[in-house]
Amino acid sequence: MATFRKLKSGKWQARVSKDGKEFSIGTYRTKKEAEIEAGKVEERIYYGQALNDRNMLFEDVAKEWLHDHKKPNVKESTFEQIEVIVRLHIIPFFGNKRIMKITRSDIKKWIKQYMDMRDTKGKEKYSYGARIKYLSVLKGIFHYAVHDIEVLEKSPTDKLSVPVKDSVAQNNKTKYFTLKELTTLLTFMKKYQHQRYGDYQLYYVLMYFLSESGLRISEALALRWSDIKGNKITVERQTRRNDNNQLVLTTLKNSSSYRTIALNDEVLKTLKKFRLKQNEMILKDQNFYKNKDDIIFQNYLGNYLTPSTVRESIQKYCKQAGVDYKGTHGFRHTHAVLLLEAGASIKFVSKRLGHKTIKTTADTYLDITEKIEEDELKKFASYTAKKN
Repeated sequence: MATFRKLKSGKWQARVSKDGKEFSIGTYRTKKEAEIEAGKVEERIYYGQALNDRNMLFEDVAKEWLHDHKKPNVKESTFEQIEVIVRLHIIPFFGNKRIMKITRSDIKKWIKQYMDMRDTKGKEKYSYGARIKYLSVLKGIFHYAVHDIEVLEKSPTDKLSVPVKDSVAQNNKTKYFTLKELTTLLTFMKKYQHQRYGDYQLYYVLMYFLSESGLRISEALALRWSDIKGNKITVERQTRRNDNNQLVLTTLKNSSSYRTIALNDEVLKTLKKFRLKQNEMILKDQNFYKNKDDIIFQNYLGNYLTPSTVRESIQKYCKQAGVDYKGTHGFRHTHAVLLLEAGASIKFVSKRLGHKTIKTTADTYLDITEKIEEDELKKFASYTAKKN
């Protein structure tokens, strides 16, 4: 028979008996809530279901979730990202606490801590997107504790979300070049000549291609000339850094990322011209090497470009061209925005970008699609006004 007692804090503690021993199953806001939870535990005891150690340390649960549950079910690169989040951002805060003692208030303090952190320039150290990822991982651990190993009756993370201090956090998420900015940047790059290999317009072709294809930078840097067939290009691999900071080729983000997209005539013409120049340099210059995988965007040493090198270079070129730097992902966003503004359907854009769902595309470009809808409604209002 369960027993209940009111604590000095005003909360109610519930205790149940098993095998002649009484133990606490937690504290609750009201006696009614304590009675309900005690009833669930007693039912499990009655039917002989296992009651796991409710005094487990959070760190033990997190590591079990990470290695026994998560690792077998996600790709290697995804697991590595999750492992870093658990090791650096979750265990230091919750690791030495008993999992049943972690409260909703503890988690809110943890979220606020990451909201309040600032870098040396006074800017947010962790982005809104990063905080969402951290909370998502924490929710996964507590879900595992409740439903898989059953050391908790409910998760303290239920219905918790990352607060947004103001709308800027979300509005700044999608950065893209306007058509005028993109034209200015590409015009500058077309005239720009590298000090050593002036005719090898690697970064002009890369930026132009990114803005016309919408590929992720990691996808573009892994492309081979053999991936082009006719007027289409197939995306089936990407680059990333491993634990030793070496560049490796891996599978794509998800199944929808594997795609074949069409390229317009101008892009194909530019790529063909670039390939001829690349082959000419390889044959003519003994210091210009051919990449063993026959990739499209190789440097003169025949090596893959790394996203960090590309990022630093494009940032420099943007400054020289007098255009605000939008990040390497800015070209992907630019491609999507220009497609939407040109009248392409959200479904077409979603498939071209390799998004898992149309909702992802719609949410990412919500401000753009809303503006397009307003413009269309204005056209309709103008048209119907002429008839009246």
